[in-house]
Amino acid sequence: MEEDNTKIMKQYIVILTLLFSGSLFSQTLERSVIGSSGRTLSNTNASLDFTVGELVIATLSNGTTTLNQGFHQEVIILQLKLSPVVFLQGPLVTSGTVIMDDSLRSNGLLPATSPYADSVTCEATVFDITGNNAIIDWIWISLRDKNDPTVVLASQSGLLQADGDIVSVDGISALEFDLPSDSYYIAVNHRNHVAVMSANTVALGTSTVTSIDLSDATASVFGGSNSVVDMGNGIFAMIAGDFDENGQIQNTDTNVVIQLLGISGYSKADIDMNGQVQNSDINSILNTNIGKGVQF
Repeated sequence: MEEDNTKIMKQYIVILTLLFSGSLFSQTLERSVIGSSGRTLSNTNASLDFTVGELVIATLSNGTTTLNQGFHQEVIILQLKLSPVVFLQGPLVTSGTVIMDDSLRSNGLLPATSPYADSVTCEATVFDITGNNAIIDWIWISLRDKNDPTVVLASQSGLLQADGDIVSVDGISALEFDLPSDSYYIAVNHRNHVAVMSANTVALGTSTVTSIDLSDATASVFGGSNSVVDMGNGIFAMIAGDFDENGQIQNTDTNVVIQLLGISGYSKADIDMNGQVQNSDINSILNTNIGKGVQF
């Protein structure tokens, strides 16, 4: 009996020793990929990271750690970066300066959701920015085919600042497009102004932000002086008054705005964008722009 107890005791000692040593030398297996070889390939538009798979592949997991063996790849899309500049006649008339009036923002009338097709949203705090970088309104930007500008390749909503800069929905960053590095026509639309497009194609890439000013000269836009209105001080603005967004400022635009006189809020009939639909929208802007329209 004593001999049996001795054997049992020795077994316990061995087991405890193994457990203790296991805790000292145990390892944590992190997520990783095991492969015989691999490579990273990239160009100006994307990066491909991969390993060559083994003959036997498997995915092992214990619920907290995963071990992948075999083919692995990750594609990172590099985006075109664009920073356009435009001015709107309406809020420039209201401000009487070279900085657009931001009454829609200061009166809390700007929606956090874009009125354009993508219906993207921004944080309400974006509208807390004041001064030259205050947000004036939502705006719509398109990249068009270099060989046929009637072909729209990509579009998105952006935010227009008081000093003319168009930025992303964070209120700061440049616009980004998921298209290859190439040359494109740049077009800009607004909900109650006539659209404009760059006179020439613009080379866009992923490594740096490309800036284009569509307000500094009539030669900057397709159609020249017929596409913009001279606001003085070297600023050529998008023409206000296209209420129905058909590309033309007509008596029909005026007739609808007349019916909406007296309302307030975020309205396309508020041509000067001061938060009110008034006679000044018609007399100071609409009537003087009748007959003008988009040139592309």
